[in-house]
Amino acid sequence: MKINDALRAKLNVVIVTAVAFAAGLGVAAQLDLTAPSFASGGALQEGSVQLGTDASVQTNTARALSDDFAQVARQVTPAVVTVEVEKQVQGRRMQRQFPFPFNPFGQQPEGEDQEPPTRPGTGSGFIIRPDGYIITNNHVVENAEEINVQLSDRRRFRDVELVGRDPTTDVALLKVNGEDLPAVSLGSSDSTEVGEWVLAVGNPGFGGGPQETLPTTVTAGIVSGKGRNIGVLDRQFRDQIANPAIEDFIQTDAAINPGNSGGPLVNMRGRVIGVNTAIASETGYYMGYGFAVPIELVEEVVQDLLQHGEVRRAALGVTVQPVGPDDAEYYGLDRVAGAMVTGFSELQGGAESPAREAGIQSGDVIVSVEGRRLRSVSDLQRRIRSYDPGQTVQVTVVRRSTQEEQTVDVTLGRMGTPGETEQQRTEQQADGGPLGIEVRDLAPQIRAQLEVPEEITGVVVTGVDRGSPADRAGLSTRFVIADVNGQPIESVDDYREIVSRLQPGTVANLRVYIPQAGVEQFISVRIPRG
Repeated sequence: MKINDALRAKLNVVIVTAVAFAAGLGVAAQLDLTAPSFASGGALQEGSVQLGTDASVQTNTARALSDDFAQVARQVTPAVVTVEVEKQVQGRRMQRQFPFPFNPFGQQPEGEDQEPPTRPGTGSGFIIRPDGYIITNNHVVENAEEINVQLSDRRRFRDVELVGRDPTTDVALLKVNGEDLPAVSLGSSDSTEVGEWVLAVGNPGFGGGPQETLPTTVTAGIVSGKGRNIGVLDRQFRDQIANPAIEDFIQTDAAINPGNSGGPLVNMRGRVIGVNTAIASETGYYMGYGFAVPIELVEEVVQDLLQHGEVRRAALGVTVQPVGPDDAEYYGLDRVAGAMVTGFSELQGGAESPAREAGIQSGDVIVSVEGRRLRSVSDLQRRIRSYDPGQTVQVTVVRRSTQEEQTVDVTLGRMGTPGETEQQRTEQQADGGPLGIEVRDLAPQIRAQLEVPEEITGVVVTGVDRGSPADRAGLSTRFVIADVNGQPIESVDDYREIVSRLQPGTVANLRVYIPQAGVEQFISVRIPRG
């Protein structure tokens, strides 16, 4: 069987290191540098280890590493499952895809308006308890009408229960009715160091196109980094500020490909340290970087889902961005660290931002929580999620206006639940009708995030149908429609009323504001006939 190039390169590094170490010992022996006390025994005692040739060292080192990989794989793979879903395809609507292409459902086909068909998809998961609890990714099961699970021994469980899911961490919990099922052991990502060997395990499935010959897969690599905030989930929630995503990824060079999403990342003791979630790729396939949700964060989500049926997470109610070197110089920071406040978000039930109520301002840099200095945005998220809603914490910021530190007491709020957010989106969002778009009210938190000036009113475009008049005219998501045919728009209701009066075959002229460019533009859209 051929060893893939990535694994061969890693084995070569280990072999070269072992050979160099053996050669060093040989030189030391020739120079008689061994301390007399260790040499007083004369000849080697019976049973002592003797150095062999370079070739035997290479062989033994490679065999030992291979044996370790095989042992971990045997230990973990029985608990790794295939998650099969049936998902509605929403006609021509362009659905939000997982930004880093780690999408088991593939691209959505174009077509005429019709009864939405279902479409199969697969991902991976792993059993954490013998009574059938399974962890996977939220994006594997989101909007699924039916969920089935198949074990590595091909046992199948149908109509699996979705216990709960948390889009802000991309974690979901499933339950099958089973007993004495193989289960993984959970480890610690906190104690895992950069450079440690890890295995990424997945189970894309036994059927369905090219995946039918790829049941359980195991790839090897190292931990390349920790605490990565790559914006992959933030882009999922760009129109759901009430639920800012939590990103604290483990980065690995172990190969991860579509279908392995939701599988475990395990250390060399066979313990799970993360859930494989995303890859950095322009093609949708592995190109060197993979990311996993740390198991400590996953355990927090699972405990909340088991105890409360939802995630109860404390929140400051801020949107933040990393601090760069120039920022650190401007603010007079002693190091490039912290989290810069760029806006504020409402929390559960529309509650005001606790940070804003406590006096934190846009442009402040948060440098510590409870006296502990922050390193990054991920570090801030990690600190805040260690508290419960309602607790009061001391937050130290550096003011943009004065470059001076100030400490305030913030009583943490509670982040909204996914169900609540989806309901709010439904209430605030409307079908764009003949233009082929969806729009949403320009709420204060959306205005702040998109940096739309106060003098601009209108509705935000949140979806565009492929091939629709708006799509052909160049209208895009995040554009703000300020008026139609000179009639000003201040809400979804205004937009809906104006668009309802447009006649087929006529041309509608839209004044739009483009936040990305900070400019206004006029776009003409022809209304289709029938």
